[in-house]
This record gives sequence, structure tokens and C-alpha cells, in this order.
Amino acid sequence: MIALPRNNIPTAREAVRSIWNGEVPDYGAVDTSASAGQVLTGLVSAALDIVAYRQISMKPDSIHLVSSDRTSYLKFGASIERMADTAVILSHILAANAEESSDLGDLMVRTPPFRSLRVVILSSDGDCAINRLDLDPESLGGVSWYGPFNGERFNEIAQGFALFVTHMVANVFVGDDGTETFDESFEWIS
Repeated sequence: MIALPRNNIPTAREAVRSIWNGEVPDYGAVDTSASAGQVLTGLVSAALDIVAYRQISMKPDSIHLVSSDRTSYLKFGASIERMADTAVILSHILAANAEESSDLGDLMVRTPPFRSLRVVILSSDGDCAINRLDLDPESLGGVSWYGPFNGERFNEIAQGFALFVTHMVANVFVGDDGTETFDESFEWIS
């Protein structure tokens, strides 16, 4: 993938830090489908990093358990209901990916890489749907934005993804001794 100039576009780390600090990430500089795909790929990659770190990347039920309650996202000062709904959708996508990875692993007699997630966001005439999940063990994963670019729609989706990652970074789960801080978990986000 060709690296695009950042032009004041927040990285996944910057977006998560913003939400943690009660601020809404500013994606106003994202103005094309290509830059939208790159930003969303970074956010989904961060989501994959943190669910792997939390040791739930191959556990669909665990992903649902810790991330599919919209009220848990609303505790962040930067969150609104639409962002929380988008974060829940992402959790369902990750759980579906984990389930498909497990099923493919059963057929292949080995576990495929969880990072093979590929999300396609279809946006046309103002409507948006996260409409396809492809599991391709040979791919590097990523997010593609298809259809006309809509900055408002993009902001809603990107902020929801950043909210999901922030929630996963901020919470202590089974296996943690309860002393881990946000900053220690945050180090796992690239």
C-alpha cells in the first residue's frame, strides 16, 4: 500500500488518545476514498492488535462479551450514540472474523492468521453499510471505502472504530491482575 501524506490526519494512536482525553478525533483532512481506506485500515489494525493482546482474537464469544454493549462506550466523554453503535458493529465484525478464522482453521488443520480481516464499507447516496467480510489468509487485511466519499459518514465510522479501540485499551479483562494502566495497554497500539 502506498503511504499517503498525513496532512493532520490523526493516526489510530492519536485518535485513541483523543477519545481517552474526552476529545473527538478530527478527521476533517480526510477527503478521498483512498485516504479514508488508509485511516480505517490503521484503526482496524489497532483493533486487531488490542484484541490479540487481550488474548481474545480467536474467541468470538469473548469479543461479543467485552465489546458489544453500547452503554460501555457512552462512558467516554467524546462518545455519542452513533459512535457507540458503530463500535458495536465493529465488535460484531471482529467476532465474525474470529469465527470464520476458526472454521477455516478446522478445514486447513491449522489456524489462519487473525489479521486477515478485510472489511468493505459501501457508501452510496448517503447510506452506509459495512457489507462484506472476506477471510483471506494471504492478504494483509485492510479496509476499503467504495462509492462516493462522504466526510460526515466517514467521521462517524472512523470515530466509532477509534471508540472501540479505546474501550478495549481502557478495560482490564480476565488474566490481568488489575494493575495495568491505560498507558501500558496503549503501548500495544501501533
